[in-house]
Amino acid sequence: MIFRFRIFPVFILSILAACAGPRGNMTPQQEADMLYSKASQLHEAEFYDEAGGQFEEYVRKYPESNNADNAKLQIANGYYQQGDYEKAIASYQEIADTYPQGDTADQALLRIGDVYFAQQKNDEAIEAYERLLLKYPRFSTQAAIVAQDRMNAVGDMEENLRIIREGADSDKDNAQYDIGNIYLTVFNDYEQARTEFQKVVDQWPKSELADNALWKVGDCYWSIATEQVPSRNFSEEQLAYIQLIETYEKYPQLTGLEMFRLGGVHWPAGKKGDSYELAYAQVRRIVNKHPGIKKMRTTDILPIAYRKAFEAWQDVIYNYSHTDTAAAAPQFIAQAFVDLGNLYYNMGMKHFASLLFRESLMTMPSPEGHLGMARYYANITSTSGLPWAYRRAFYHIKEAEKMTPPDSSTANEVSWAKEWMNYKMRIESLEGWSDSGR
Repeated sequence: MIFRFRIFPVFILSILAACAGPRGNMTPQQEADMLYSKASQLHEAEFYDEAGGQFEEYVRKYPESNNADNAKLQIANGYYQQGDYEKAIASYQEIADTYPQGDTADQALLRIGDVYFAQQKNDEAIEAYERLLLKYPRFSTQAAIVAQDRMNAVGDMEENLRIIREGADSDKDNAQYDIGNIYLTVFNDYEQARTEFQKVVDQWPKSELADNALWKVGDCYWSIATEQVPSRNFSEEQLAYIQLIETYEKYPQLTGLEMFRLGGVHWPAGKKGDSYELAYAQVRRIVNKHPGIKKMRTTDILPIAYRKAFEAWQDVIYNYSHTDTAAAAPQFIAQAFVDLGNLYYNMGMKHFASLLFRESLMTMPSPEGHLGMARYYANITSTSGLPWAYRRAFYHIKEAEKMTPPDSSTANEVSWAKEWMNYKMRIESLEGWSDSGR
């Protein structure tokens, strides 16, 4: 069973609101497109029942439209992804019968084979794939090529299972690893692939393939996570953690501050109301309200599949430190933090993105990590002290520049960041001069 994250209802409400505008001036085609778009968005958010209802309404209202076959295919996909295999096969077969010359018929035949394979009915799966090969004996379509690959994979799967049952012990870890690879690369079934790779780690921990298998476990978790848009909703404690790390970045001397107790921590010296004293009060309030917050990690805020991906990759370093996979892991992990930071940044969650960029730099400094931090600091100058934010932005740009070969593509990004920062400073100086009334 594939573990999936549900998008929060707020997201769905926004979809429906976007699609529920005034229809008085809409053409029939525009109304049809809107209905299909709404159904597609619901399907992508994995609200399969709701999406199926919308697709069925679309087919009922617009049976002759160009998208009617695609709507039926999405209905069938919804059944498949929910594990309702009987309805899925019946729906796919209806598509193959109704639209025999269309691309959707080819996709339906492929899916019929996939459904049977998911049920471990290999003979029926091969029969479904063969129907496509009979239709395209010269492999004239991508669907036929995929069908042949999957037929071969089914045969390989049966051989690997035979080896695990009755083959030589020295071959069993290879067979199990190959099973995971088939699910991953041929069928794109990330959850099942993860399960199969984990068996290599658990049953043959000293195998030469164990480090690669554990790495693949992380890859599968990452692929599962990327199928969904991360939630924008953080808990109160998670928001407090983000705020705490931001404050530590500005005042690192506060990292040692413990829960307030009478006779223990005292107010810092300084002018009442100055920025340091306010930061001190903020940190004290956070650590008092959330006693366990100091044990939190940035990855604790991530969706569970992302978190498990990082944990698996880190375990490769800890458990298989002598391998080439472990040696390559820090650079890969650092880039993954950058990629995820960019995703959250583009979603408008800049402060959390900065924590991920920071994690990247702590894992392995890179130009990309420094540019991420520079981007963050450059964009908070309106809410932070300008000198403080600008100093940090330019520091990270210079660090990125030191690490970047002058003839590389990243060098252009560093150069652009430097020019953009200088331009931003000039514009903000002019705006300040204008606002002063001079």
